[in-house]
This record gives sequence, structure tokens and C-alpha cells, in this order.
Amino acid sequence: MKHILIVDDNHAAADGIVRLLKVLGWSASAQYSGKEALEYVKDNSTALAFIDIGMPDMDGHATVVALRAAGHEFPAIALTGYGQKEDVDKALAAGFTAHITKPVGVEELKKSLETHL
Repeated sequence: MKHILIVDDNHAAADGIVRLLKVLGWSASAQYSGKEALEYVKDNSTALAFIDIGMPDMDGHATVVALRAAGHEFPAIALTGYGQKEDVDKALAAGFTAHITKPVGVEELKKSLETHL
């Protein structure tokens, strides 16, 4: 089964998305910082990641840049409250595959998974 990684410093938000994905039949887990995510992917197969942009210490842009530099090619979707055109452009330029603005609904998650997996 393909595994989905959620990276968000908001534990409740990350855990809620993990629960939702599991109800939809996916394997999913959460990491609560960019650094945790980088450690996680070293030893765990990841098919797709939803990554928050506005995290302290290492934001989503730095996280996706580091993932790409480490050779991880899986789709990474920015999951953020920042939704202006320049925010989308910045996310894609950093190495994200796609951009979704919070709050995210079930249909948006399903569509992202169908499109990118």
C-alpha cells in the first residue's frame, strides 16, 4: 500500500488529515517539522507528501528543497493558508508538485491523490 506523509507543525491538523486518509483506505502518518520529515523519509517509503508551508525553524519551502536535494522524487503538495498567485508560484519554484490552500476538504485530498499517484 502506498504511504502518504503529512508534515505540519499543527499536530491537530496533521493528525486529523492522517485519520481522514486512513478512513479513505490509505496508509498515512504525520511528522511535525521539516527536520522530522527528512529523518522519516530516510528509512520509510513515501509515495506522496502533503507539506505545510508556514512551519517554524524549517518552513515547507526549505523542507521540499532539502527533500529534492536528498534525491526524493515523490510528489510533494504544499498544504497552506497562503493562496495568492505569488504563493503558488513560489511553492512550485521551490520544488512542490502542486499547491492546495487550507482548509482542505475530502474531495480536494482525493483529487490530489488520484492526480499524483
